[in-house]
Amino acid sequence: MAALTVLALTGCTVYSAQKSPGVTQTTSAEQVDRIFWQDVEQAKWVQVNALLAPNAVWRVNGQVVPRAQIVPWLQSLVVHGVQVSDLVLTPAVNDMNLVYTVQMQADKAVAAQIGAACAGHPQTLSALAVWQQPQPKGDAAKDKQASSKAYGGYLLTVHDLMTAGNGRCS
Repeated sequence: MAALTVLALTGCTVYSAQKSPGVTQTTSAEQVDRIFWQDVEQAKWVQVNALLAPNAVWRVNGQVVPRAQIVPWLQSLVVHGVQVSDLVLTPAVNDMNLVYTVQMQADKAVAAQIGAACAGHPQTLSALAVWQQPQPKGDAAKDKQASSKAYGGYLLTVHDLMTAGNGRCS
């Protein structure tokens, strides 16, 4: 009986808590997208930048953000919270197309159309993200290095955010 009590009391500390997979441990575009937003929320800008393809296209309510300005634009929002929901994933050869709702709380309104009144309040946006697995070039060493740089083999090539519903904050 004493042995069972000791095992029951120590059982919680024998095994460490399971962590969510990191970006280098996943092959799921959905998980990489969630890690991307987690990195934005935690201001891990080097990791965010590493997930963007060299030819990445980012658009917010029809306004294109140039590749070189994506990270500075995200930084300017000062994001405090991000929640991804209603995600639908559609494979397309080497791409994974994700359509989802993202609720973001930031110091600044995500889109000018929403207005300054939404700054600091949750903002609900519709998102389309295209994650692409770079194609092997035939050099196994370079391909492995490129894959590790692309975290899980995926790079964000297209991201489109639109205000959801009536374009007001939540």
